[in-house]
Amino acid sequence: MTRKFALLLLLAVALPFTGCDKIPGLKKKPVAEATPAPMAVAVAEPVPESSAPAEPPKPAVDTNAQVVVLCYHRLEGKAGGINSIEPALFEKHMQSIKDSGIPVISMQDFLAWRRGEKNIPPKSILITLDDGYVSEVEVGVPILKKYGFTATFFVYLEYINKGGKSVSWNQLAELRDQGFEIGSHTVSHLDLRHKPKKGAADHDAWLKDELERSKKVLEENLGIKCATIAYPFGNHNDKVQAATREAGYEAGFTTYGARLGSTTNAFTLGRYDVTAKMPGNQDTFTVATTFQGMVAPGGAPVMAQDAAVSMVTEPLNGETITNPTPTIKANLSTMGALDAGSVIMRIGGLGEVPAIFDPASKTITFTPTTALRPGGYTVIISAKSGGRAVQTKWGFTFNPDGASAPADPAAELPPRKKK
Repeated sequence: MTRKFALLLLLAVALPFTGCDKIPGLKKKPVAEATPAPMAVAVAEPVPESSAPAEPPKPAVDTNAQVVVLCYHRLEGKAGGINSIEPALFEKHMQSIKDSGIPVISMQDFLAWRRGEKNIPPKSILITLDDGYVSEVEVGVPILKKYGFTATFFVYLEYINKGGKSVSWNQLAELRDQGFEIGSHTVSHLDLRHKPKKGAADHDAWLKDELERSKKVLEENLGIKCATIAYPFGNHNDKVQAATREAGYEAGFTTYGARLGSTTNAFTLGRYDVTAKMPGNQDTFTVATTFQGMVAPGGAPVMAQDAAVSMVTEPLNGETITNPTPTIKANLSTMGALDAGSVIMRIGGLGEVPAIFDPASKTITFTPTTALRPGGYTVIISAKSGGRAVQTKWGFTFNPDGASAPADPAAELPPRKKK
């Protein structure tokens, strides 16, 4: 018994450490195989095949900023005939701009601002030169570079490489390489509103060619994007504007100056022709660069092209006057075709005033019957043009002592509070 008991005890102790198949005399019972636990596998998050980088946020753009555009032609003085100024006067203009501190911006910056892609200073100047005279390159470019200014040259195809006073393709390529902008001035420099008397049977086809071919040839010969055009003589109409847009231009310029805003009609952008005289023999360059002209209408209404004058005001924008009962007037020619019954003048601190609008001269006039109080005044003209509301404004200061107001003359002046 003792020996058997000892053997059984030995087996009981050894069993947990020995496989059943190792023990002789024991039959192996069939055991259901256990299903192995699945192994934990790290699964990566799905990655899209291609993910476009997030667009950078657009900059804050000052939509109240204003731009004036200067238009030059020949820089030859009296020898250049019409549309010509002396080289010394051109340099004097550039020096005046430099002294004013108002920046000269590029055409690309101007267009980017209007697209909401780039900010510009509250006041800026664009410089343009028309036609493609060699004096613009030989005289104008060294002066522009001296003052660190850029410019846009509007050229028409039939005057390129003609010798004499015309610019060459090589010179245009040099302008491009120096960072200047090249724009279209059409093929033949004819009034786009009318079919020429010779050589064109169909106005639509001729207009399309003038706009598209000039753009295409400039782009192919210079490897540029020609985004802008200056209408010959500044003339345009609804048909010309539509054809210009259809041809792929981003902007069209006239020669009827006003302060341009971010919403001014892209195909009626006014320029101040420095060789043209303004009413009252005002100096066009001074009115432009001191931002004394009125604001161009925003939206669809167009700048007028048949009027011989630019929009001007009395008193001038930013002017300080000493007369307590001044005549307040404005020529509204460049606001487009206005509904005569819709024209209203309002003056800050006074409200709507009984101004008189003359449809023939497109002039609105008001003379206060009581003396103005010293201070700043904002004049707002509102009207309807083509069924759309348009508005423009300017400011002046009344000071019996004649001292100039320190405020920015282009800024809107707050209305005076009634006591």
